Amino acid sequence: MPANGRYIKDVTIPDDTPMDMGAAFTKTWIVQNNGDVAWGPGFHFVHVDGEPMTTQTKVPLPAAAPGQQVEISLNLTAPMKPGKQFSDWKFQDDKGNLFGQDIIYLIIQCKQPTPAAKSSSYFVADLTIPDGSPIQPGTAFTKTWRVKNNGNTTWGMGYGLVFVDGTPMGAAPVTVPQTPPGQEVDLSVNLKSPAAPGSYFGDFRLRDAAGQLFGAKLWLQITVPAPMAAPTPSTPVGAAPTPGAAPVPSSAPAPVAAPAPVIATQAKAPHFSQRDPRWSNIPLANMGGAPTIGRWGCMMTCLTMTANSYGYSITPDQFNHLMVQRGGFVNGYFTSWSALSAVYADIVFVSKIDIGGGNIVGQIDSFLQASRPVPVMVDTTPQTAYSDVDQHWVLVVGRNGEDFWVNDPIDLSGTPVSLLGRYGRPGGGLTDAVRSALFYRK
Repeated sequence: MPANGRYIKDVTIPDDTPMDMGAAFTKTWIVQNNGDVAWGPGFHFVHVDGEPMTTQTKVPLPAAAPGQQVEISLNLTAPMKPGKQFSDWKFQDDKGNLFGQDIIYLIIQCKQPTPAAKSSSYFVADLTIPDGSPIQPGTAFTKTWRVKNNGNTTWGMGYGLVFVDGTPMGAAPVTVPQTPPGQEVDLSVNLKSPAAPGSYFGDFRLRDAAGQLFGAKLWLQITVPAPMAAPTPSTPVGAAPTPGAAPVPSSAPAPVAAPAPVIATQAKAPHFSQRDPRWSNIPLANMGGAPTIGRWGCMMTCLTMTANSYGYSITPDQFNHLMVQRGGFVNGYFTSWSALSAVYADIVFVSKIDIGGGNIVGQIDSFLQASRPVPVMVDTTPQTAYSDVDQHWVLVVGRNGEDFWVNDPIDLSGTPVSLLGRYGRPGGGLTDAVRSALFYRK
């Protein structure tokens, strides 16, 4: 008599079990040899129809004497498409003949995997105090931003807006109201302008209930004007100065600059800030409704610094204009990877390397040794999983030990900063911190 076999029951993964797309799982059935021929070498369990859910579509059958029940297990992966998916399997003897009264079915319901909880925010608009606003010394004012919850967690109890950099101006943490994903909210902080004349900025970030900073950096920038000098009577030529009067210097002494960091290998590039009030409010590609240089112009500002390192004297607003004229933007206001080559014919776009796509750190090192700076993309929230809303571009200008020094266009000051100190993952190195790099040469 011919070989025979039949399905008895499911041990794991009953039919119509919901599974995340791409999830690995093990399916086990109990089957019975209900024929007169023992199963042995050369007998297999084979895929015959539907989604195989594995590259191993033929597996040996367990040895089974007539009448014996055995378990068959398959290591499978749910297909990357939603909806009901099925997989049909059957017994095969040592001559390649299919046998058995029943096909063994597997039916699962594939669904999108549940995303990990992630708090994220997106800057929408300044509602008060545009960047560069003049505010008299010691004046109370309120800065308000509109932000959007573009994560998948609801903001509320324990969430706050906190000062992170610049001049505090009396800032205190602000409670964030309950804000579901997809909703916008206005956040205000009460401040007081400094007493001394000058230009000041303050940076703020949202903080979740666990104390982790997340989302877009919100900033303000003001100018405290110097008080107008009172008119003084003119002194006749040859007249003696008033007794006891102190001499008035012709100008204030220049401030002492902070010492530059020691850099082992470096490529010289001037620092530009995307937040400089001279161009921060100019829209990218000069398009109405496009994000401004101050908000989205980090990559374009890095390319401006790179152009200057190759001998071109140009500012971000001027580079923005040349990119419009010479095709440096794609899809409206998005900066092309090869934008610098589009603007300057003698600057060659060599390549773009993404994380995991090659020896990205070694390539950066070789460019630094040739005095070529490298624009790189980093994660603004390295404590959490990366997503596109977390990307930011900085310019690598030096290597020192296990770290890179970068010109960060978000900074208003011109001193290079540590890449790992600002954007490094906890316990990680440069290979974890640099997500993409653009390589140019002249």
